[in-house]
Amino acid sequence: PFWTALVCLFRRQLTRIAILRCGKLPSFVTWEIPNLDELFEEDNILIRGFEDRGLEASAVVWTDPSVDWNQYDIALIRSTWDYLDEQERFLQVLAQIEASSCRLFNPLEAVRWNIDKRYLLELEKWGVPIIPTYLASEIEAGTLPGMFVEKGWQAVILKPTVGLGGSYSQRVPSEELTSTLTALRDNQPRHEYLIQPFIEDVVREGEWSFVYFNRQLSHVLLKKPAPNDYRVQGIYGGTIQPAAPQTRDLLQAEAVMAKLPFDVLYARLDFVRVNGLLSIIEVELIEPIFSFNLVPESVARLVNATILRYDKA
Repeated sequence: PFWTALVCLFRRQLTRIAILRCGKLPSFVTWEIPNLDELFEEDNILIRGFEDRGLEASAVVWTDPSVDWNQYDIALIRSTWDYLDEQERFLQVLAQIEASSCRLFNPLEAVRWNIDKRYLLELEKWGVPIIPTYLASEIEAGTLPGMFVEKGWQAVILKPTVGLGGSYSQRVPSEELTSTLTALRDNQPRHEYLIQPFIEDVVREGEWSFVYFNRQLSHVLLKKPAPNDYRVQGIYGGTIQPAAPQTRDLLQAEAVMAKLPFDVLYARLDFVRVNGLLSIIEVELIEPIFSFNLVPESVARLVNATILRYDKA
């Protein structure tokens, strides 16, 4: 046991970990960011968490062409937000990492599936409850408003199938849906959009996030939008706090996690309540924020989960 522990310790001290981040902010961020360093504080917390275990971790810009991925043992996708503007390049770089001796978390197959929000329709086929979701390209523009009004949905959310942080999403009154879709199709004919009803419980109750490391629940968060907004992200004034879910909600999240067919290191499942039950609004497998500052013990959980995966390789 002594020599086994010594070998494992020695191996871990040799391990170099790349925390992948962006080189610039995505183009949808057009407003001034007072303290840019704060955006990457979660990366810094994670780096310190690895260093506390005697591991060498550093931030690496994923677009840097000079990086030799063979020099790293592990690459964790973290604040790579600018992939939104260079999706194909992002996937190519991740493929290069997987072709090297470096291990990528989460794996490329999970990223490819998760990068386009049409995965929601696949989840629905697997029996996962989702927010009612429609593809703009597959419907007649004139048919949805009547249906939405009939169901009592006074407003809809339009969001691109590839996006993050609420980018380019908009809330539209149901009666304006046809004209808005027509304008989108004229101005952005190559972009696909999802259409979802605006769920009032996003404002009343908030959005629930269940964070998993190695498929084990780490913590649960409750996010709420700022007054007169529907987006829960902090960049729009949303708030977030640790929360304790009801047993029924916890079991539902576990059932969704069990449906994911990927060997993921981390996942964040985002839900809103529809007719009393949690429904998926997003599954985040690429660069989810974990709110380490609110749940400090979760840093060690992710570090331990990463080491465990590496040692099992």
